[in-house]
Amino acid sequence: MEDRMLGELVWLSPIGALVVASIVAVLATLIVPRHRQGLVGAWAAGAHLSAAALAAGVWLDLGPARVMEGTVDMDGLALATIGLIGVAGAIAVAMARPVVAGTDRESEFYAVLTAANLAAAVLVAAADIALVAMALGMLSLTSFVLTGYLRDSPAGNEASIKYYIYGSVAGAGMVFGFSWWFGLTGQTGLRAIGDTLADAPTAAVVVSTALVVLGLGYKAALVPFHFWVPDVYAGAPLPVAAYLSVLPKIAGLIALARVLSLALPDDGAGWSTAIAVIAAATMTYGNLAALWQRDVVRLLAYSSIAQSGYLLMGVAALGASDLGLPALVYFAIAYAATNLAAFAVVMAVQRERGSVDVGAFAGLGRAHPWWTAALILAFLSLLGLPPLSGFVGKLEVFTAAIDAGQAWLAVVAVVNTVVSLFYYLRVIAPAVLEAPHDPDLIARPAAPALAVALAVTSVATVAIGLGAEPLLELAERALIAS
Repeated sequence: MEDRMLGELVWLSPIGALVVASIVAVLATLIVPRHRQGLVGAWAAGAHLSAAALAAGVWLDLGPARVMEGTVDMDGLALATIGLIGVAGAIAVAMARPVVAGTDRESEFYAVLTAANLAAAVLVAAADIALVAMALGMLSLTSFVLTGYLRDSPAGNEASIKYYIYGSVAGAGMVFGFSWWFGLTGQTGLRAIGDTLADAPTAAVVVSTALVVLGLGYKAALVPFHFWVPDVYAGAPLPVAAYLSVLPKIAGLIALARVLSLALPDDGAGWSTAIAVIAAATMTYGNLAALWQRDVVRLLAYSSIAQSGYLLMGVAALGASDLGLPALVYFAIAYAATNLAAFAVVMAVQRERGSVDVGAFAGLGRAHPWWTAALILAFLSLLGLPPLSGFVGKLEVFTAAIDAGQAWLAVVAVVNTVVSLFYYLRVIAPAVLEAPHDPDLIARPAAPALAVALAVTSVATVAIGLGAEPLLELAERALIAS
């Protein structure tokens, strides 16, 4: 058995790369001088890219596998998502560099961010409820720390505390739900639970499943578990808000898809209908709440909630359609590139103009045409305009919903997409049509690391849409191991 488990380590190499990266980053904080802490950031970014490359290599060379006595699924879904975590994690490090550079705990920030992505990678591959609980706990803890990184920021401290309270309650609820599943089945493996949970009392299954959805739904910012999002995004450092809007959300949704599909196969307890209702409520609330926002970070927070609803359509379709999972994977990739691009522009504006109010974007097109072009591309992709990646992503989840017999949900999503046009244009219009409110404003280039992140995510926003076919074929192979 030991030899077999040692042989399985090659499938775990993408996760192992993040383990090594986290440990080395922690040790480096004790050795690297303060003025050279950027080296730790370079190490963290390189390690993330290595994890992505290893995930691709394992997938192409070895194929999917169930390892560690079935507690970890290194299947197509896990490998594709870990690859996304690696690339997006490296971009998150680059976006953070201008904000944390020179602070007294810069290297610790990179170490915690790497640990957070390690937890996200474990979460998307976990096939055992104990491992799901531990991974979500680690992801939550590191997210709390990142949110309150700026110790002298009252808003950051408040955001971290709120996030901690919401996260602790939601996580405890999920663990309680898992304890019910264990009590009903005597098993911790998701597949073993799925083999026997159908014979349990319906009321107990429904209540325990609701508690499980609570824990993963809070991480994915689903209604009604979303209350922490606007305050946390507005109070956290902007690169942390960008990170929270993408990778923990995607990890939570992928974990939710795996947990529900394996523990409640064949749409046990009718969970797909409940998830579809949550998706409709999430996108509707997010879009309506965003209509009145003047703070662009809070606007993006509510937009992020709405996008969670669209992504959740892929999960809701899993009970009745084979299109649901590929649609979720493709849309997750497209959303990650697009939302990081939007936050990169907001970061650049905030650093130059000291504000993230809608008025701060006035005249951006004249001072920074490339920033403005990136902002327009990002917002139009979030809206779902062809040929950008967001259009293909929405088209895929809408198609999956219809194929699953949830045409009503697709109609709700289309109406919500039209509603979202208003608040995206509220930012684009002054950037393009108005003159700067401060005539003495001096345009400054973005910090190099931020400029690289903005260029990469903007190009990806377009390229993922124009080159959708290969990625869609990839997403079709990102399946849960049977």
